[in-house]
Amino acid sequence: MLSQKVPVAAVVVGHGERGGAFSNAILLGHADAVGASLPDIAVTAGVLSGTPTLEDALAAAARSGARHILVYPYFMAAGFFVNTKVPKRLSEAGVAERCRVLAPLGADPGMPALIMRKAVALAEADLGLAPAECRLLLVGHGSQVSRASAEATEAVARRLLAMNSFGAVATAYLEEPPELDDVITADTRPTVVVGFFNGDGLHAGEDVPQAMLNAPAPVAYTGPVGALPEVAGLIANAIEAEVAALTRLLAPSA
Repeated sequence: MLSQKVPVAAVVVGHGERGGAFSNAILLGHADAVGASLPDIAVTAGVLSGTPTLEDALAAAARSGARHILVYPYFMAAGFFVNTKVPKRLSEAGVAERCRVLAPLGADPGMPALIMRKAVALAEADLGLAPAECRLLLVGHGSQVSRASAEATEAVARRLLAMNSFGAVATAYLEEPPELDDVITADTRPTVVVGFFNGDGLHAGEDVPQAMLNAPAPVAYTGPVGALPEVAGLIANAIEAEVAALTRLLAPSA
């Protein structure tokens, strides 16, 4: 295996919720699945808020003997937490020079195809319609202070639109315009709603279903895409690809 040539550990990091909430369990479940599929790589998980902490996960990675630690952000966008908070915590833990932060989950090149497969299945099974007869509505978190969440959501929406499967593809947000409450009522076609979130917290579990009650036509909801079991495969692929790149980089010249 590649990891036998380059001693590597991986840490999957999420925002987390204090008290061991459901989204923490999703993250830990993904990390367990990734570890099972990459048995030669020490895979741990930690969160910025709550337990297990990012520092605990980094310590476990260091104890594995790995010279390189790949940090996979279980976030939908490369915003404040990925670009500022995570690097700060790595530096404070004294391991920043051994770490490489990968692209976040929301930017994974396999994410649009995963979303489309789930959305098509829902249109056909739950709504009983061909996707071309439906609208696909991608709902992101949004922010009043940063465009990172909206930009990540819109990038995926463009990929979904290019797939030419649904009659329309739209985006909506919970904390910036266009707001979900307005967009959900703006189209009378049946709609498949996709939660562009990493876990089933307040937004994915309550705010989106509440807004869906006002939809003028039948609606189906994927739930948060970060909770889909296939996400573990995306994470594993990203880690494996980075290990391969490290191996090529560090291999002695012939």
